[in-house]
Amino acid sequence: MDGFFIDEGADFFCASYDVAFRICKELELPLIRPKMKLGWYRNGRWVTTTPGLSAGNLIRNLPAAKALGFLSPHAIGPVRKLLREIFRQSEDLNFASDSRIAEFDGKENFGSYLEKLGVSESVKVTLGGFLEMTMGRIEDAGAVYMRTYLAEMLLKADQIYVPEKGAGALSHALANACGDIVRTSTPVQRVIIENGVVKSVIVDDDPIEADAVICAVPAPKVPYIIPDLPTEIRSTLGKVTYSRGCRVVIGLDHPPLPAGWHGALYPEDATPLLLDRSINLPACVPPGKSTLDLLVGRDRAEELFPLDDEEIKRRMLHDARRNPPPGSALPSDDEGILTRVSRWREAVCMAHPGMFTAIADMRRQLGQNINNLFLAGDYMRVPSVNGALASGIDAAHEAAELLTSGPA
Repeated sequence: MDGFFIDEGADFFCASYDVAFRICKELELPLIRPKMKLGWYRNGRWVTTTPGLSAGNLIRNLPAAKALGFLSPHAIGPVRKLLREIFRQSEDLNFASDSRIAEFDGKENFGSYLEKLGVSESVKVTLGGFLEMTMGRIEDAGAVYMRTYLAEMLLKADQIYVPEKGAGALSHALANACGDIVRTSTPVQRVIIENGVVKSVIVDDDPIEADAVICAVPAPKVPYIIPDLPTEIRSTLGKVTYSRGCRVVIGLDHPPLPAGWHGALYPEDATPLLLDRSINLPACVPPGKSTLDLLVGRDRAEELFPLDDEEIKRRMLHDARRNPPPGSALPSDDEGILTRVSRWREAVCMAHPGMFTAIADMRRQLGQNINNLFLAGDYMRVPSVNGALASGIDAAHEAAELLTSGPA
């Protein structure tokens, strides 16, 4: 838009995104390591953090660690236990296509896990403020999934990569590479199953015969498109939930945040997360320009969904101005080269306790009941961009194997 590259979804690729990195290499899509300096508003004052586990960086982050509650006498022991557990399992718990996360899945949610460790309320507020803008109610998520997420974001934050014009550049590169074999059409109304075999897809009330179908929509939508699924599969899909989010992107002719800051975070309330993508992805903006991203999740996002774009922008800017970062230049309500509002009713797949085991069982049931129907999406693997890509590629291989092994 007007020379700005705006992502409406994912922002970056974590260190274990093996499939995403492989596809980027095949498409010759260059990746960069974004610069990151995050401001935190805690107890009425601002502190900053930068990612990385070098000794020098850890020392620089000590004042912030204290302000964020990690170094209080009551917090040090439980935080040490949490970090030790994350370190110990970091090789097995990741977003890679061969992640062993299902082997560790259980019935414990993250809230109970933190209680068991004795993690202080101050640390819970910090973790919640960091994660809940996109992840929803983290206390309800599975403990194993949240440890996986923290391992990637805390231990490997300096190994994050992203295409130089944003994560959405991968979608465009894929579309260009596959343009001769992929056709876009109108929305699918229904997938027809007869005697345990997919027969056709209904588009605008007209059937298209199909030898195999890959359904790549969010889990709650699958039963509406494929109503004749076995009861057990429908039940599993019905338990998959997603977080909510609302995002406003404003193009500006000046930096909105303090010099060098890529973001500002308010863990104690529902003030939007503020981001300036021109800091970590300078190719996303025209020369001399910046962006201000404002992001909220959970209940605040739900409140904003029914409003029009201008009102959402006005309210989020109003919230951000209550405690602006020092030296910031947040825009006025009517300022901006452009504005883009995104409403995420299905943002990040929430991996509740037992979901990975249930999905693994569902995949086996699907293969036994309908062998030419394949499901793909973030919920089919470790929820992430990489999980979605890996599940899609696996579904394509399985469909190809089915078609080549059948009658000529």
